[in-house]
Amino acid sequence: MSKLRLSLSLFTLTLAATLAAPALATPLTEFNAGLLLTDFRFDDALGTPIESTLNSASPAAPFDTDADFASAATNGTGQFDGSGKNNTEFGSVYSDLPTISSGVVYGLFEVSWAFDEQVYDTAQDEEFRLSLIANDPRSTFVTGEIFFTRTSATTVELVGNAVGTGSTDTSVITLGSSGSLLTILKADLDADTLELFYSADGGTTFLAATVGALDPARGVESVRFVLNEDFSNDSLLVERFALSVVPEPAGVALLLAALLMPQGRRRA
Repeated sequence: MSKLRLSLSLFTLTLAATLAAPALATPLTEFNAGLLLTDFRFDDALGTPIESTLNSASPAAPFDTDADFASAATNGTGQFDGSGKNNTEFGSVYSDLPTISSGVVYGLFEVSWAFDEQVYDTAQDEEFRLSLIANDPRSTFVTGEIFFTRTSATTVELVGNAVGTGSTDTSVITLGSSGSLLTILKADLDADTLELFYSADGGTTFLAATVGALDPARGVESVRFVLNEDFSNDSLLVERFALSVVPEPAGVALLLAALLMPQGRRRA
């Protein structure tokens, strides 16, 4: 059997197991049961820039390049260090995905932060996000996103942000100037619902925001990592940035075909 056929067989078995899986207990087990399409764990060598970090789930779909990320890099201990971003620009990098128009998409964003409470500019609310994006390439059409914003010297807010016709955000979670969370976004493209879960103990237990709503016309074609504003006085460490999907049975063949197509690498 050729390597391609073997790969296809293993992929088909993975999808079949995913589709047959019963309802699961936690957002993390649901995420893990899905088909992993994006997985940046930042285990790269010290000083690796964002566009050279490994997407272990799909090496042909790395992040593209944005000059506004230029001074930020991995720290050599399994984290991407955002404190190297020393400009006030809207930094955004994208990783390609097959077009997803149905099923359930999960985004996982594991991050820790510590802001200097003595340094705060009301005109520069630092943001860090994982965004599910429609209308590739490098679109600003957000379907849903995990959205952290520094809103005062002592507070950070977390929300599941949805954009488009008929969309509504999840409730807002107020956090402190420092913290560490594993967050999971659940975007159900069939029910048009958006859920946000967050865990302070590495995924053992989760709390949930109230449910939001998605624009029914929007799917997912790429995933975006955002660092907005200047983080040079702060600590921002990203442990993992990942995405998985549980496709509808009718969408399996289309997703399989899309994954086998060569994926180009965009440059900003």
